[in-house]
Amino acid sequence: MERTKAIRNEIMCCMNCGDCRIAFRTAIERFKVCPIREVHPSAFEPFFSRGKMNLAKGLLRGDLKPSKELADIFYQCTSCGSCREVCHQSHNPYIQNNVCKYLDHIKVWEAVRADLVDAGYAPLPRHDEITKWMEKEHNPYMEKHEDRIKWLEGKKLPEKADVVFFMGCTEPYRIPEILKAIVKILEKAGVEFTILHPDEYCCGSVGFRVGMRKIAEELAKHNFEAIKKSGAKTVMTHCAGCYRTLKEDYKDLFGELPYEVVHASAFILDLIKSGKLKLTKPIEKTVTYHDPCHLGRHTGLYEAPRDILRSIPGLNLVEMERHHQHAWCCGAGGGVKSQYPELANKIAEDRIEEAERTGAKILTTMCPFCGRNFKDAIEARKTFIDFKDILELVIESIE
Repeated sequence: MERTKAIRNEIMCCMNCGDCRIAFRTAIERFKVCPIREVHPSAFEPFFSRGKMNLAKGLLRGDLKPSKELADIFYQCTSCGSCREVCHQSHNPYIQNNVCKYLDHIKVWEAVRADLVDAGYAPLPRHDEITKWMEKEHNPYMEKHEDRIKWLEGKKLPEKADVVFFMGCTEPYRIPEILKAIVKILEKAGVEFTILHPDEYCCGSVGFRVGMRKIAEELAKHNFEAIKKSGAKTVMTHCAGCYRTLKEDYKDLFGELPYEVVHASAFILDLIKSGKLKLTKPIEKTVTYHDPCHLGRHTGLYEAPRDILRSIPGLNLVEMERHHQHAWCCGAGGGVKSQYPELANKIAEDRIEEAERTGAKILTTMCPFCGRNFKDAIEARKTFIDFKDILELVIESIE
């Protein structure tokens, strides 16, 4: 358990207050924190942060030994970061707990998972299947690498450009219409860009999240070298998981990056503000926005997507009860959607129910993982709400 031992001091900062179950230190009304705990059939202590921290302490003390049963518990977590957010903050000026800010919960979960992989008790079956395919064909969707650009349908792009559009895996293999929307927006604004294919591989996010560090770091190194070789000044991506990985994980691995990583929301907002992209067609609808965990709590990007929505004439943006740093997870992250789909679906249905209460007709976000999980939940609930990516709304407004 070398990775876990390396962050022993952080883990020992957990004082078992239980704020990661119900946020009692906040001045606002108490609210639920951990999505897994709220939907898990047992909903017992190991299924939210405090319990997992105590398990990590048990591993460090030698009271517990690594096992498949322990792995099953640690992988039932979306790594959304809600526990970290609540632990690190207190809106009540009379209650301060600065030592908590030393503890990075997501780093702990990923360290334990990586150690469980090294010890031979992980990955779990579906994660093993996915990561083996990532080694073979550089994507987690059991698709051929050369099919990553089928969505281009023969369209030619420049060999080199200052802006590289990093496609990711989910969109080219599962929702190519989103990539086509990005291309349409960039061309409308006169942006010269290119892609890295055949040099673009999976960013490695899946591997990092489920503890498969070796394959994740190999993919990361390949992409990092490919981007450097391209001479790009800016790497833009729409996938929230790719954005978090390219921006944060790559920096942890390689130090300061010789290029800027920008999310599509910030990139498109700049085009709108500079007048290069004009949103003129009104959309007379009420919309609510979901903060993806990888954009919000993981990287602090909250306002750019909302500012795009506010730029669309006629559109009425309303917030759900839990938003910004307190937004409820969609349920798909951290390997949960692939290994525990029933938990992912229940969490997504909770979020859809919250969206319904706003009265909005459209739920929107800028994360393909969130989008796919929400569509599954919307179909299951037979609700009146429709899901659209923000890019689809932008396309409606510029046509």
